[in-house]
Amino acid sequence: MRSAALQTMKETKENPTPQARRFNRFAEKYSPRIDLSIEKYFAGKKKDAGHAFMAVIVNDLAEYCLRPGKRLRPLVLIAAYRGYGGDASSLREILAIASSLELMHSFLLVQDDIIDRSSVRRGGDAFHLLMQRRFAGLTRNPGIGSDVALVAADVLFCDALRLILGAKIDGAAKESFLGLFARAYERTAWGQILDIINTRPLALRTGDTAAREIGLMKTAYYTVYYPLLMGCVLAGVSPARERRAIGRFALPLGHAFQVRDDILGVFGDKIEMGKSADSDIMEGKKTVLVQNTIELLDAGGRKRFETLFTKPGKTKADIARIRAVMRESGALAAAEEMHRRLIGQAVRAVPSLGMNAEGMDLLIGLCAAIGELK
Repeated sequence: MRSAALQTMKETKENPTPQARRFNRFAEKYSPRIDLSIEKYFAGKKKDAGHAFMAVIVNDLAEYCLRPGKRLRPLVLIAAYRGYGGDASSLREILAIASSLELMHSFLLVQDDIIDRSSVRRGGDAFHLLMQRRFAGLTRNPGIGSDVALVAADVLFCDALRLILGAKIDGAAKESFLGLFARAYERTAWGQILDIINTRPLALRTGDTAAREIGLMKTAYYTVYYPLLMGCVLAGVSPARERRAIGRFALPLGHAFQVRDDILGVFGDKIEMGKSADSDIMEGKKTVLVQNTIELLDAGGRKRFETLFTKPGKTKADIARIRAVMRESGALAAAEEMHRRLIGQAVRAVPSLGMNAEGMDLLIGLCAAIGELK
């Protein structure tokens, strides 16, 4: 049975609000331009490849990066650039810089799928499985796919830097941007480490804040906070002036994005998500749903849930029971309420931003559209 909030998310996607439609129109305008920037970059890189194997991998990286996705992080950067009055004549260069965030997103997804032993990404094979098929016949190394994918991800990191360095923008703005870029991805890396050491836990406990901290470090800062600050800096606005206001908006919204991802990771539609809704439970992810369940159950129920959730090699029946306990305990409802509260918090923070009316409208549209984003 689909919960009321999940049904609302589905209806919002099919019949978006006027505010959500604003952001959707913005995305429809700029997403193809982001993709074109990435496509042109890889076309040049493939042409200049010094070896045949390099050209093959570059072609696979291009396909992987250009799979259907929301392009959320580059879109947030562009929205901020426009909202803070950035020069329209420099937009082509800003698009190249924004595209670097999408390459970094792909870089992190390649790593994430290897860490989580995932097989599907954006409706296609995870990149390490693609590399396994590509090179397995050349060596006795059973892990060649993961080995190649890890290093190919490093190539994506370098490509992102080359896009930034090649953009013809003010040197001081570029330097400030690179400082934010470094802080953003270091914080994300620490969030990923925190996620790793809290995945497949031996035990669960009440009062654990790991799920919240992971949501902030791995998602909120990386998805909303830093892209907004980057757009602000590129527009020529001092980040010191806006940092606090951006935080009041971006951190609740980014956290809401993660909470929604946690909900869909257990109760979502496989086709819409591009991956199995069993994956978070199978991987033993310590999400807000898991923590809510532990907090809401009595001692006996908590122990039974902990035994089931921490069990290696869960069966389909185990997964179904875990999902049922999350619903019956009120954990799902609590996560849905948290999601609504965080969205409201973000919306109320918009007027404190020093943006023009267009930028504020786009951010309100983003808040409305977040229910349909993955």
